[in-house]
Amino acid sequence: MQTRRWVNRYQTQTLVLGNVLLYMEGVFNIARGTFFALIGVGMLFAGYGIANDKKFAWKLGVGASVLSILMRLTSQSIGFEVFFSLVFPIALLILLVHPQSREYQKIWFS
Repeated sequence: MQTRRWVNRYQTQTLVLGNVLLYMEGVFNIARGTFFALIGVGMLFAGYGIANDKKFAWKLGVGASVLSILMRLTSQSIGFEVFFSLVFPIALLILLVHPQSREYQKIWFS
């Protein structure tokens, strides 16, 4: 029986937290505007795919988080606001490329 889920609590802790953060960042990026909205939609698709053990979704999540970081660095002048806005995207990237997350997706994702 094939089940679809939004969050897979049987994955490693780093992937589950990364999955939830992908959803949160995706919604916030959609609210930010034009190009951030495209990144946000990609994050939402990546979160859903990671919850359903899809390898392309993990790659999409990593790519979307890197794009989100780069867009924040290039769209604002360097200051306190930039560092504050980078907290969640950097945490997301760290959670997705953590060794536990990488090993889990290499073994179990299709």
